[in-house]
Amino acid sequence: MNPIKRLSTIAMICLLPMLIYYPYEAIGWQLELSFLDWGKWTRNDNWVYPYAEIALSTRIVFFLVWFIPTLFGFAAYSTGFSMLWLLHGGVVFDPRIATRLRWMGLLITASAGLSLVAGAVSPMIRSWHNPDGPLPLRFWYDSGNIGMVFCGLGFFFLGLVMREAIRMARENEEFV
Repeated sequence: MNPIKRLSTIAMICLLPMLIYYPYEAIGWQLELSFLDWGKWTRNDNWVYPYAEIALSTRIVFFLVWFIPTLFGFAAYSTGFSMLWLLHGGVVFDPRIATRLRWMGLLITASAGLSLVAGAVSPMIRSWHNPDGPLPLRFWYDSGNIGMVFCGLGFFFLGLVMREAIRMARENEEFV
């Protein structure tokens, strides 16, 4: 078994639980806060007036604002797994790998960037029904998400470089 096949197998084994755990963990707290525990929204929260009546539409908006980055994150994990599957099958310098790298990078960047946006609008959404009005938009800084944006961009650029290298190699083969 060559090293690429062995490493891709190990990486798939490590990634497989994340394909289950990531959506379970992310969607779990979103569902609990939005729909499953109706009192949790106002209980022990500095953003929300304790006796506010939270409309279902507000809960749906909040859930969707956080669900979209989760969806992009799951798509990034799935794309990464499909790339590892190709590597495991012996596909290495192939446009499909370059395409998956680019897509994985874009999906990681979108997921992390949208998580920053979701964090910025969350206090405003959760406080829509406060007697004093909603809280303003705030900048939510998370170095983990900002780092993931840059990692995603790195994967994207690596995919672009790989695509160009494959194109140049094929062009050179045609001359010989």
